[in-house]
Amino acid sequence: MPQTSQNQLLDLLDRAHRASDDGEQLDQLLESANAYIFEDHANAVITKGLPHFADFDPYLERHVARLETMIEKRSDENSAGLSLGHHAQIVISDKGQILTSNSLAKSLLSEQTKGYIEHLQINLDGLSAIREILTEVRAGVQNLERIIYLQTEEDSPRSAFGYCRTIPVGTEQTGLHISMSFFEWSPALYKKLQAALDLSNSEALVLQGVLNKQSYGEIAKERNRTVDTIKTQAKAVLRKAGCTRMDQLAHLCTSIAYVVGLAEANTPIALVQPAWVSPRISMHELEMPDGRTLGYYEYGNPKGKPILFIHGFFQGPYFSDDMKRQFLQNNLRVIAPSRPLFGVTSKPAKNLDYNQTTCTDTKTLLAHLDISEKVVIAAHHGGSSHAFRITKMLGDQIKGMVMIGAGIPIHKEHLKFMSREKRMVSAAARHAPSVLNLIITIGLKAYHKKGMQSFLLDHYAPNQIDMDCLENPEMNKLICDGMYHLFEQGRQAFLYDARIQMEDWSEDLASVNTRQHWLVAKQCHLMRPDFVEKAVAKRSNHPVETLEQAGYNILYQQVDRIIETLCKAVDW
Repeated sequence: MPQTSQNQLLDLLDRAHRASDDGEQLDQLLESANAYIFEDHANAVITKGLPHFADFDPYLERHVARLETMIEKRSDENSAGLSLGHHAQIVISDKGQILTSNSLAKSLLSEQTKGYIEHLQINLDGLSAIREILTEVRAGVQNLERIIYLQTEEDSPRSAFGYCRTIPVGTEQTGLHISMSFFEWSPALYKKLQAALDLSNSEALVLQGVLNKQSYGEIAKERNRTVDTIKTQAKAVLRKAGCTRMDQLAHLCTSIAYVVGLAEANTPIALVQPAWVSPRISMHELEMPDGRTLGYYEYGNPKGKPILFIHGFFQGPYFSDDMKRQFLQNNLRVIAPSRPLFGVTSKPAKNLDYNQTTCTDTKTLLAHLDISEKVVIAAHHGGSSHAFRITKMLGDQIKGMVMIGAGIPIHKEHLKFMSREKRMVSAAARHAPSVLNLIITIGLKAYHKKGMQSFLLDHYAPNQIDMDCLENPEMNKLICDGMYHLFEQGRQAFLYDARIQMEDWSEDLASVNTRQHWLVAKQCHLMRPDFVEKAVAKRSNHPVETLEQAGYNILYQQVDRIIETLCKAVDW
């Protein structure tokens, strides 16, 4: 490696370590990554020595792994409140039937994938609390929100808070969505509890043992004390806490911890929402022949004309209420699978690549749904390359393609048009994926702390028409849902799918002659309309229609025009 490149790499690693400590250093990390990747950033000239399409760098990957471990350890040590990062999601009918659940909830369902709340391996108090809430749901209570405390009935019981809220199930029923946030006790949290209950150091250590499910004998042995001494100190803890039993004490301590966490985040309890988890309404799960799980969504008329929606990158398979009503009114059946690592869909099986898995998943889903008639593909944003590969595989079963703000193979001239940050991320995906991994690892930590709205403001800052979407509550939620869909399983979907988008898939584009209609956004900050027009005209005479009042959020800004185009396409 040339000395200049080596120095830039060392600076990049130094900036990464600084940013792992201080999220405000993220901009400096991005600048360092720019210097490492580009010889001439403004003209998108890649540094000499970087491969045209690189694999992950083992040297950098070791640094990423170390940084990730450091971040997790630091987060555990410094967190005084509860970590709300692990959400078991369950949707229950008003009769107590489990309608759906995510993978984190499977361990709570015994060996059943369906059943009733009695199958849940949680304590009796937790089940009683859920039954009481369902009684209110059956009585017609709407907009119900409740936080309950529960414990799992396992060999090693875990404590959790359940955020319960009513949601629509189908068109006429109401169900209960429960998001269970499991937590561990951190050193900082023990100190908060000690102060809150005015405990001595010895009493605090006994409380710590009790919360860790240790017996009095185990605590005594660990602290080199007699069991009677520990019992005496435990009674003192109960007295100071105003409790008579240890289960009451555990409940009190978790409640204190929860309030501490909310106070530090300055977030009212009524506004606590499950974070970084994709929506479950209209979602289904299909167990694949290889044992994996495929998540997919369905909208519109179940017996309508089929449209296969290939979702974008930042924006997922989610539509406005107006769009969903128009699907139904126009007899359209929209089927929207999640690609591997997005939402709840499993990663590709061993020895199978990402593209192959995406295609075979789609084919398996259509067979499962018994769809033998011709299908229209609607491809959105970064789903474009996948749509062409799927069309290539399915052949005559595809009637046509509607491309909604869809991408084309990326070349140097396209990179030059992008903003500084997006140019760097795109180039890193192609030429230095381990640098992208490093940035995403640090960036996720920063934005988990800052919140999703902070990320969206940064992402849409160059474009007022898209910034305006964030002011619309429905659009804002749909955009956030797309981000949760991308990051629910961590950063892997970002890394894999970004690399796929940056591959040269020109051959896939050229090999598909299926009828197409392209809808492009005049005000998109990632891809100019003339770039798309040039790429399409080079190979075909398919129409490319530029929509003046549309930006990156074309799917939500041009609902009527998209519906009109889809309705025509299903009758081609």
